Amino acid sequence: MKKVTMICVTVLIVGLVFAAAGYALGGVRGLDKVSEKHDWIRSSPGDRVVRGWTVEDFDSVEVTGNADVFLATDDFYTSRSWQDECELLSSTEMDDIGKNKISVICGDKVPEPDVRVEGGVLKIEAKEKKNSGISINFSDVNWTPKILICCPETALKSVKVDVDTGDVVFCGISYKRAELATDTGDIVLNKVKGEGQKIKSDTGDIVLLGDLSGNTDIKIDTGDVDFKTSVSFTDLTMDLKADTGDITVADGGEVVAELDSVPSSYKHEGGKDKLTVDSDTGDISVSCIDH
Repeated sequence: MKKVTMICVTVLIVGLVFAAAGYALGGVRGLDKVSEKHDWIRSSPGDRVVRGWTVEDFDSVEVTGNADVFLATDDFYTSRSWQDECELLSSTEMDDIGKNKISVICGDKVPEPDVRVEGGVLKIEAKEKKNSGISINFSDVNWTPKILICCPETALKSVKVDVDTGDVVFCGISYKRAELATDTGDIVLNKVKGEGQKIKSDTGDIVLLGDLSGNTDIKIDTGDVDFKTSVSFTDLTMDLKADTGDITVADGGEVVAELDSVPSSYKHEGGKDKLTVDSDTGDISVSCIDH
């Protein structure tokens, strides 16, 4: 009986609080109208829309702001299975895609990003709607847009992505140099060819798979690192550190080192290709796969 009474009293108090809040907000109905009247409340980003651009040729990419960023070659970009897997474009939305195509998937209230090409560099700035208070959203669309870029088959000179909140996904592309940073979000490089990678993440997993030569420098606060490269074990110099987490190193499927001490560290003197990983909390897995 006491539990029932407590529940009823709690529901009554919550109801009174919401009623008082509604009165204080001027009796405006609907969260959308409330957010328009009071900038300290952000409601739904609106209905899902796809905005598209076809840009001139580019050989480098720079993306900033809050966004999930997908860079893919035409094979991935036009793949129905890949689009479904990443929860991106539907079949009808794929009718107008291809070379140099930029698609942004977001709510219709999300500010349109700034998209331009300057001196061969594709520059995209994802603009954030300012909100200093609370965010209330009951829809399946969030305020973080998804930016999908169809990249050339030839190697990009450089790729620079710096996002506060959002995942970074590369599929099939080639580049000479990549600098990637995210505060919250995963970084996934799948079947890429890179000649140098500098990656920084505060919270999120890092998964790298491909022909990853040159210097790879990874700094991560919280999250696992999974590095798979076609560079041979004898050619790869490694310096791996994990304050809290396990370290596993394998060559052609055979485990070379398996460390679970706290902290853990592993060094290997190889060749000109270098891998440096500095992790606070999370496991590190390195595999040199067969060509």
